[in-house]
Amino acid sequence: MTPIIPVAHDFICPYCWVGWLQVRRMQQEFGVEVEWLGYELWPQSLEWPEDGPAVAPPANRPPTPTKLSLLCLLDGVTIPVRERPKQMRTFNAHQAVEYAKSYGVQDELVGRFYRALWEDGLEINHPDIIIELATGLVPDLDDLRQAMTDDRFGDKVVDFDDDAYSKGIYNVPTYFIGEERLAEQPYSEIQKALNTFLQQTDELTEIYRHIEFPQGVGSRPYTFINMVSTVDGKIITGERDENVSDLGSNYDHFIMHRLENKADGVLVGAGSLRASGSKWNPRTEFRVVVTESGRLDFESEFLKNGTPVVLTSEACTFPFPDSVRVIRLPGNRIDWSVAMERLFDLGIKKLNVLGGSVVNSQLIRAEVIDEIFLTIAPKIKLGEGVPTIADGEPLLRSEVKHFNLIEHHRIGSELFLRYRG
Repeated sequence: MTPIIPVAHDFICPYCWVGWLQVRRMQQEFGVEVEWLGYELWPQSLEWPEDGPAVAPPANRPPTPTKLSLLCLLDGVTIPVRERPKQMRTFNAHQAVEYAKSYGVQDELVGRFYRALWEDGLEINHPDIIIELATGLVPDLDDLRQAMTDDRFGDKVVDFDDDAYSKGIYNVPTYFIGEERLAEQPYSEIQKALNTFLQQTDELTEIYRHIEFPQGVGSRPYTFINMVSTVDGKIITGERDENVSDLGSNYDHFIMHRLENKADGVLVGAGSLRASGSKWNPRTEFRVVVTESGRLDFESEFLKNGTPVVLTSEACTFPFPDSVRVIRLPGNRIDWSVAMERLFDLGIKKLNVLGGSVVNSQLIRAEVIDEIFLTIAPKIKLGEGVPTIADGEPLLRSEVKHFNLIEHHRIGSELFLRYRG
C-alpha cells in the first residue's frame, strides 16, 4: 500500500513554493503519493486589498527575520527573485490539476505551474498559458480548455476564507499526515510526522489482511457487522441523519474498505444510507439497503453501481424503479431467516453489515451474525437516546448474546476488535 498524503495548497503562496519543494523531497525519501487539494487564497468572492503606502520601520529598529525567511533558512530554500503577476487568481490552474488527475499526470502539471510562476513569472491562471504548460501531458487539450470554460471541476476548488476554515485549513500548505495536520512547517517536522505515520501504516497493513471467511452458513451468507463507536458506545458524532465519517480515523476507513473487499455484498439500513451521502460507492458487487418506506436516493452511487438490492416487506407499496432488484418479504416486518436465504440465492455468500443500530439489533436478535468487527474511537459523545451499535428492545438476561474476542489491534489511540459468536 502506497501512502497518500493530501496537501492543501495554492500556487501564489510563497509558503507553497517551499511546500512544493518539500513535497518533492518527501516523495523521493519516502515514496509517498500526494493528493493535491486546491485552495484558492483570492477567490472571486474576495476583493483585492487596496495598496497603501508602505510603513517604514523606525530608523533605530534592527531588522528581524520573517517566518517565511526562517522557514527558507531551515529548509535551505531560496525564493526566486522574479517579477510575478499581481492580483492573479488561481481557479483555472486548480481546475486543470483536477483534470490532470484523470490521466495520472497531476504531479507533473503542478510542478510546471510552480516553476512557470515562481521562476518564469508567467500568469498561470490564463487558459492559454495553462494549455501551453499542459502540452505533452494532457492528451486532449481542447477538452481541458472546455473543462475550464464550463467550470467542470469548480466544486473541487475550495475558497478562502470561510469554506477553507470549515475544513480546518487556515494556512497553506497544510499536510494531512495520518491524523496530524501540519501547516507551514519545516521539512524536519514533516519528516518526523511521516516516520511515525509510516510505522503505523506498516502495522495497519497487517490488520485483518489474511482473513478468509467461510462461503456461507447453511443456506445463508456468512455475516459480519463492521462498526465504529466512541468510548461511550455511540455511533454518531452529530445528529442521526448526518454523516459520521469523522468518527473513525483514516486507519478505520482503510480497515472498513479492506473488510468490504472480503465480502460479496454490503447491507445497510435506509437511514444510514441517507446519512452517508450520495457519493458512497462500496467496493462490492451487491449493495443491499433495508427500507420500510422506499424513501431512497436512487441517483446515489450506492444504488447506481454494481447490483443494488432493496430489501423490504409486502407492506411497502413504493413503486421502485427497474434499476434496482427488489426483494419483498411476506408480512409487515422482515423475516431475517427468509431474507438471508434470498440474499444467499442471489450469490451473496459473505455479507458485510454496516448498520445502523436498528438493523444490527434485528440481525443479532435473529442470531444470524457470525462476527463483529468493532473499532473503538478515542472520543466521547454522551447523550441519552443516542444510537449505539445495536439498539431496539432489550434482551432478557437469559437471552443475552455472548461473543468471544479472537483478535485485537491498536493503532495510536484506536482499538480494532474482532469478535466471533
